Parts: sequence; C-alpha cells; structure tokens
Amino acid sequence: MLKSAALLFVAIVVLAQTPELTVTAKPRTIPPSVAAKLSPEDRELFGKLTQVGLEAAWAATIAEGYPTCFINELAPLNTGRRMVGRARTIRYLPNRKDLREKLYSAGPQLNYKSSEESKPGDVLVFDAGGETHSSVTGAMTSTRLIMRGGSGVVVDGCMRDIPDLRAMPISVYVRCGHASSVSPILMSVDYQVPVRIGSVTVIPGDYLVGEDQGVLVIPASIVNKVLEKAMAHDELEEFQRYLLLQGESIYGVYPQLNEANSRKFEEFKKKK
Repeated sequence: MLKSAALLFVAIVVLAQTPELTVTAKPRTIPPSVAAKLSPEDRELFGKLTQVGLEAAWAATIAEGYPTCFINELAPLNTGRRMVGRARTIRYLPNRKDLREKLYSAGPQLNYKSSEESKPGDVLVFDAGGETHSSVTGAMTSTRLIMRGGSGVVVDGCMRDIPDLRAMPISVYVRCGHASSVSPILMSVDYQVPVRIGSVTVIPGDYLVGEDQGVLVIPASIVNKVLEKAMAHDELEEFQRYLLLQGESIYGVYPQLNEANSRKFEEFKKKK
C-alpha cells in the first residue's frame, strides 16, 4: 500500500515537472565575426532577416512578383545555421586557353579579388555552371572573407578544403567537395554581374537568407516590404500556434482565424 502511494506521488511529481510543450525553433543570432563589422543600419536589417520565418519571407517574395527565388539544389556544409548576407557574384566558364591567358594577365583571379574586396555581410556567390569536377575556391580565400566580415559562400559547383570550411563561422553551400584547384577545367570570367545558381538568377546586392533546406534570394529593392509582410505573418502564426497548444481545434484557427479568435488576436498584439 505504501509502495503504491509512493509510486503515485512520484508520478504526480514527474507530471508536474513536465515542461510546457513548445514547437518553435531556437532564436537565431548573427555570427559575431559578421555582427562586429556591420554598420548600425545593417545590424538592424540583418537582425530582422535572421529572425524572420524563411517560409513567410518566401511567400512575401513570391507575392511581389518573383516566383523563382529559392535555391535548393545545393547542400549546406554547416547545418543548423541561418545565413544572411548580400550577394557578391563571380561567374566561371569552361577553360579556354587563349581567353584564360588574356583574362588572368589583366589582374588577380576572381576568387582572390572577391574575398579581398568583400564588405561586411557579403556572401560570395560563384556561378560555376554546376561543374562537379573542379573547385572554384577554398579555405584560404574563405579565411580572408571571414576577416573582412563576410557571411557566407554559395557555389553552384565545388569547393576544396571541406573539413576546414565546416569548422568556419560562415555558412557554405555547394554541390559537392573536390580536391582540385580551378585549373584546368574552369576559369573565372565575370565579376559583379547577374549569375545563375541552380534555377535562380542572383544579382549583386540581392539579399540571401539561407537555412538547411536552401537559400532564399530577395531583391534589394523589396527587402523592407518583404520583411514587413513576413514579420506580420510570423506574428499571426505565433498566435495560431499558441491557440493550438492550448488545445483548441484547428478549425477557426488555421489557416484563417474565425471572428472570435480574430478579436483575441488583436488583444494579443496589444499585450505584446
């Protein structure tokens, strides 16, 4: 009898200590190597882009007339991160001896140039045409990017030094890894021009927001409008999730609030 009572008491204590159920992701932060070098204006903007829901931002970008804006053909080397930054683009073509000699005699290769000229918050975006038998850059140039305050690297192709890249604070997206250098398969030909990454056109200055499942491309001209819509959508979903976690039926909660829950939502916003 005493044993049964003790077991019942333990069960009650365990239930009482069970934490409240939550289904939201952990808060995300800007990497210190980036945040320390951003201007106050960029720190505010990047902070919002770091927290906004990727799906909500995608929907808002689509609504603004950009239906092809999500890169999901690449794999992240550093999972569980949110990448936010501005695109700095580099385009590669298959190697051709006469053109390569002309281009490379005119100045440094573009993987060096792009790292050296990168600004705080930049993401280097390499259009290598999906080539998987040659890399475009690696750990040394990426180290320089980090010291300049860069946010990440996106390559429609390969990078070398994969173990080193995985250990870096920046986010890296690639098709695969390779041990080779650029030569003799590829050559860098264009800098700060529109490029194609997977099925998406990326223009210098576009905002890139990346997670494990892919990278959203937001034109700079609409980024504030996208944020406004997406953050309003996130606030609504926060309230809908709250109601569902209180045990309410999904009907009248999602996807649209009924009249009674709409009134509750207005009160919810005022309290926040």
